[in-house]
Amino acid sequence: MASPSSSGPADPAMPTWLVRSAAVGGRLLVLAVLLWLLAGFAVKVTLPLVTVLIALLVAGVLAPVVEWAQGRGAPRWLAAGAAVLLLLTVLGGAAVGLGARIVEQLPQLRERFQQVSSDLSQRFGIELPSFGSGGSGGSGGASGGSGGGTSAADLLGPARTVAEVLIAAFLVVALTYLFLHGGPGMWRWLLDRFAGRAREDVDAAGRAAWTTVGGYVRGLTIVALFDAVGIGAGLLLLGVPLALTLAALQFFASYIPTIGAFVAGLVAVVVAYASGGLVTAALVLGLVVVVQQIGNDVIEPYVMKNRLPLNAATILIAVTAGGVLWGIAGALLFVPLAAAVSAAAQELWVRHGRRPIAGG
Repeated sequence: MASPSSSGPADPAMPTWLVRSAAVGGRLLVLAVLLWLLAGFAVKVTLPLVTVLIALLVAGVLAPVVEWAQGRGAPRWLAAGAAVLLLLTVLGGAAVGLGARIVEQLPQLRERFQQVSSDLSQRFGIELPSFGSGGSGGSGGASGGSGGGTSAADLLGPARTVAEVLIAAFLVVALTYLFLHGGPGMWRWLLDRFAGRAREDVDAAGRAAWTTVGGYVRGLTIVALFDAVGIGAGLLLLGVPLALTLAALQFFASYIPTIGAFVAGLVAVVVAYASGGLVTAALVLGLVVVVQQIGNDVIEPYVMKNRLPLNAATILIAVTAGGVLWGIAGALLFVPLAAAVSAAAQELWVRHGRRPIAGG
């Protein structure tokens, strides 16, 4: 009954190890092609994917607040709306306050940066990028034959960027509210698409991923807040300009693991050098190192516990891959995304061991 080409004994002239290696290599090749196609698709639909993922992260942070309010008798729609409104109020107030400080101190800081750039150029040949110089250094005669006018193409790029940011912000706010308000119903609808063991697997894996990401983001927020408060207080004591702005930068940059906190600390050191010289920069460097080490070695293990089932190499790869695909948004999102996938896979492994998953 079996055909000569059916799966029977391997060709005696073909070593067993070669057959197995070819099989594994073929599967890896198919997986690589699939990942390449998914990456290309992700790049094409960056805006909707990024907004959905950011909204899920924000919803994961605010979910305990909504559950707390609902447990005390508030309707879920009201609890979700209040949580989103509270977040917008905090972020809006911080943006207005920091914006006023930046406008106030920016001229002084620009002058200091120009001095630092000149100093570094003379001593070490290091050229810093221009810091928003208001001169017309090449704009006067570089406008071709249009007499210095601004073309429509010059305005279209920034206008499109602003429009995309506004659309993304609106989508994040709207989706966050919808996820907080209707999340349980959405999850039940998804589970209804499965039956039997597959339904149980999807439910367990999804809940494990959601719990892991929510705990990770909340823990990371605590660590970022500690770093921002510690570094911001030190900068204020040292008289560094834009201390609150640098503290806010430290807070938001800490959401990009490994790289973000380092870059924010480096910016603080450069600003300190521009405003107070080498001694102030050295003090700020020591401050940044001490605060970040306490945050990483003391605060993070306490608040994170085992909420991030990823090692340092995986985190660095995720940050790099996300940055390549989606820029800053990708560097921010790929670590919690990898953590969610890892948590779901571990949950399925615990449920099934080495057996096939979901009725295989």
